[in-house]
Amino acid sequence: MPAIAAEPSSFPRTLLVDNYDSYTFNLLHLLTTQCRLHNADPAQHILVIRNDQHPWATVRDRILPHIDNIVISPGPGTPERPEDFGICMRLITDALHRPVLGVCLGHQGIALAFGARVRRCAVPVHGQTSTIEVAAVSEGSGIFRHVPGRFSVVRYHSLAVSDEGFPHGELEVLARASGTVKAWADGRLADVATQEIMALRHRRRPLFGLQFHPESVCSEHGAQLVANFHEITCGAAGFRRHGGVPRHVQALSLQAADARAWRRGAAVGRPAEGAARWRLVERTVELPPACRFDAMFARLFGASRMPVWLDSADAQAGGGSGGMSVMASACGPGSATVRYGVASRAVEVLAFDEAGAKTVLAAERLAGGADGGSFWAWMQRLVDCTGGVEAAPLPAAFVGGWVGYFGYGMRAECMGVAGGGGGGGGGRLPDAQLAFVGRCVVVDHASRPPRAHVRALVANGSSSGSDGSPAWTAGLGSSSAADAQAWVSATCGEIAQWLGEPAPPPPAPEPASNPAASVLPLTVRPALSRSAYLAAIDEAKRLISRGESYEVCLTNRFAVQLPQAAAVCSARRMLALYGAMRRRNPAPFGALLWLDDLRLGVASCSPERFLCATAAGDKATGPDGGRVVEMRPIKGTCRRAPPGLAASAAEDARRREALRGDVKERAENLMIVDLIRHDLGWIARDGAVAVAALMDVESYATVHQMVSTVRAHVPPSSSEANGGYVGDVGVLAHCFPPGSMTGAPKRRTTQIIDALEDNCQGGRGVYSGCLGYFSACGGRSDWSVVIRTAVVEGADASGTCVSVGAGGALTALSDPKAEWAEVETKLHAALGGIEQYVSEAVLQ
Repeated sequence: MPAIAAEPSSFPRTLLVDNYDSYTFNLLHLLTTQCRLHNADPAQHILVIRNDQHPWATVRDRILPHIDNIVISPGPGTPERPEDFGICMRLITDALHRPVLGVCLGHQGIALAFGARVRRCAVPVHGQTSTIEVAAVSEGSGIFRHVPGRFSVVRYHSLAVSDEGFPHGELEVLARASGTVKAWADGRLADVATQEIMALRHRRRPLFGLQFHPESVCSEHGAQLVANFHEITCGAAGFRRHGGVPRHVQALSLQAADARAWRRGAAVGRPAEGAARWRLVERTVELPPACRFDAMFARLFGASRMPVWLDSADAQAGGGSGGMSVMASACGPGSATVRYGVASRAVEVLAFDEAGAKTVLAAERLAGGADGGSFWAWMQRLVDCTGGVEAAPLPAAFVGGWVGYFGYGMRAECMGVAGGGGGGGGGRLPDAQLAFVGRCVVVDHASRPPRAHVRALVANGSSSGSDGSPAWTAGLGSSSAADAQAWVSATCGEIAQWLGEPAPPPPAPEPASNPAASVLPLTVRPALSRSAYLAAIDEAKRLISRGESYEVCLTNRFAVQLPQAAAVCSARRMLALYGAMRRRNPAPFGALLWLDDLRLGVASCSPERFLCATAAGDKATGPDGGRVVEMRPIKGTCRRAPPGLAASAAEDARRREALRGDVKERAENLMIVDLIRHDLGWIARDGAVAVAALMDVESYATVHQMVSTVRAHVPPSSSEANGGYVGDVGVLAHCFPPGSMTGAPKRRTTQIIDALEDNCQGGRGVYSGCLGYFSACGGRSDWSVVIRTAVVEGADASGTCVSVGAGGALTALSDPKAEWAEVETKLHAALGGIEQYVSEAVLQ
């Protein structure tokens, strides 16, 4: 951590208390910005703790003596429940002269502490903007100094301080909501007047409450409100110049505890400064503009028992794709596969030869706990000791490395929640699987014409195994430069030969024109029936109205039974299934994985990037050579107008603009954008997170979608900035699971989801997790959200069961029937390709 400043500071030291919210680190960003404006080091002026991280005696005796003011975050639940509010009530009542700023839940806690009532709002408001009016008595002064009398803010709350029985002798109302908000009433969205208390203060003590969220990206004047709070602190009794928060107190912070866990977890195998484990052998082949990449993959890797394909089938869709495809095999020389199950905590490292025979290279059971015992930390060690390439930055980021998925159940090891486990096939599919590929073909779709980079990694003898890495890693990559050259040359020759042959036949017809599709209807069984799913929606909305969540992303799992004639029991059949799906629904983040020994597979046509990291030398890199992490959540979808009609263009434009202005869809998107800003705030340098695009509407083949882009600057993986080491796996773990698949606040909402989806046997599995790669050229990774995905769960005498997940975000504005219709729409987007595959398989 940075050294303590030698000169005393006149800038306040703040204790920020997190109530397990998903927006707390956005408040930290506001506080950090104020530190930087006053040339104050945030590490010495801001301490973040959870509301139950330390006993009250520790906070009172060891932390508060070094604190000048307190900020209490939003959070789920009510301040009336100690399990929701933790030490916060004691901070309000016992911190005496220290100024306190409570936001949302913190605001309600201040009111409750002095006799006010907290009740349910007549209309819950989440992700909507409101105008607030500042009372004349406080306009232009105090907490509202330099702030206009009317301004726009974002609200996330179902509870509010009541006017009934309000203790005017103790508290003073400073601002109220005005105008209207949207609410669901009588089967439609209606405008409802709103006048809730939006701000208050104590009449004798420096205690201030804000019901709205000043930290939201769409709230006005949030920075000024924090600046005013600091100014009030400097004028408060007892404030004095200080030497910053001492180092031993900084060690009590939430970030310090997190950094210690990752530092322990990544201690072995961490790369030495400037070390390079690999040399890269590479040749490049130009491809025709209209290249059939499915045929190319089939030619190069169609015979593999463990094919791996990260596929930008629609590389230009929406402009959000990395424009790169990875083709490889997870079996054969120099490869290894890592599997993990949350319930058993068992890690297996396997090698498969080209015939599919399996060898166990290593096996262990992780101890667990908060000190680096998670699989995330275990995988960080492995990525570290297998990374580092002797090469200049490359036009396509993947040079070889780890490819695979983290299933939704992995949330149990990065969020501290119960549950997890339950792979996609009732536990048959691992919760995480990653394969090291040292030989690959990387297609750069962004180049003109497209290019195939044929790559192989060769171990540097001087660095391989010298860093305490597991002995089995010595077998990764090509055994020699000559071996690598031979494979690269042979693969380039195969591509050249394929390009010289007649073009493959055109794709098969759509299911609508194929009579087999109507003769062989698929059997589809939902885990939650329509009535059960509607009941779950009602329960989610009830919990939202109680303040337990702002948004719940509910999903359903559908089992699709394929006939024996279409059984998916081999890599070749899996490729045929994915091929039919990608023709029907090409996507920028498609993927094919096949686990031959388990007879399980994943075929994904995802349109959504979860997280992408770029490193030094790439286009978007930090000023210190660090990483830039980008996330692109999708929330808000509508169908495009059918093509071929005279009025289609006008109707399509109308639908696009209707989506852009839809209050419910905008609220959903905003909630996830604010959540992602918080997630990235964990790992960003000084909370440096920026929204590059907010609620843009992008057009795909069949739908318009509302997409936002959020970026953060993360220090180099070798840096100790922000208190600790954050490697490529750590970046992913701090943001997992994807907020667009959980809702907010993330921790409480995933607990709600577990209860609501309890009947979905096997859990979500791979669905709702992420799929992608960690490149051996360190600091580069790219992960999609696993949606629009078919998971093959194995074949038997009766055929093959394929699992498809579908769901949607629920808010106070949700119409249950419309939500079920959205589930059906998403389900049929995947079923169309599955039906096409069955038709083709039966006709063969």
